[in-house]
Amino acid sequence: MKKVRNLQTTSIINQIEISHLVYEKGDDGIMMACKIAKNNKLYYTNLSISFSQFNGLIAQLLQKGIDIYDLLSNTLFKENQLVSEVNLSSLLGQNLIVNDFTLLNNAA
Repeated sequence: MKKVRNLQTTSIINQIEISHLVYEKGDDGIMMACKIAKNNKLYYTNLSISFSQFNGLIAQLLQKGIDIYDLLSNTLFKENQLVSEVNLSSLLGQNLIVNDFTLLNNAA
């Protein structure tokens, strides 16, 4: 059996590809299912981010010309849903790729 290693949130990560976002009503953040490229290796993981980190992610995407705030908000935060999931590939036609990881420094 291989030893499990934890990805340190303060380490340098080359790229993150987010495939799913999940919000459970009453939680104080969002779960992201993603693929992380670090040191020429790929890792598949789930990361929890706070709402302020989620807003930071949205701001980074806006700087790239990707405006999905309303779309994600309407899908994730429906009042009648206990758990909401967004499959980004189905919703947007592709996963989201981000290269700036300052939002992960204080991941929950």
